[in-house]
Amino acid sequence: MKEKQKAPYTEVWGDTVVLSHLCMAAVICIVLTMIGFLTGRHIFLGIETLEASLARGYSLLTGILGCFIGATISARMFKPKRVVVDRFEESTIQEILDMAGMTMEEEIEGLQSLSADTIQEMEDLELWSLLALIPEGARNYKPEYREKASAKEGGTQ
Repeated sequence: MKEKQKAPYTEVWGDTVVLSHLCMAAVICIVLTMIGFLTGRHIFLGIETLEASLARGYSLLTGILGCFIGATISARMFKPKRVVVDRFEESTIQEILDMAGMTMEEEIEGLQSLSADTIQEMEDLELWSLLALIPEGARNYKPEYREKASAKEGGTQ
């Protein structure tokens, strides 16, 4: 049995992609966009009662429709390859920050200035260990973060 060979991944705009899939998806979208635009242009400019500027605008819309169709086809052909890990029971916060290339001080500083929406999202995800890093006196500080982090650590050991 052949071992499944890993595809060569490349980072593009902060996302990891298979470069050949990205190129094929771009070609699909470009081709369908141009087909949509040129077809729309041919159809709408052929309508004598339609003003030329309006016909060109409609042509652009059919091109955009082609782009959406290309994106849909690409999304179905090239499924996401990422694995989302939502729990880090086996990793310490320091290990996670090291993987992210951050220091503990940078993380603490960042947590102090997060918006209320982001804090709420972290609460919903039960990221108590991270929220417990927020120092007393910071606007995002809540004493229950440390209590919940301690309870969670006590429950997983």
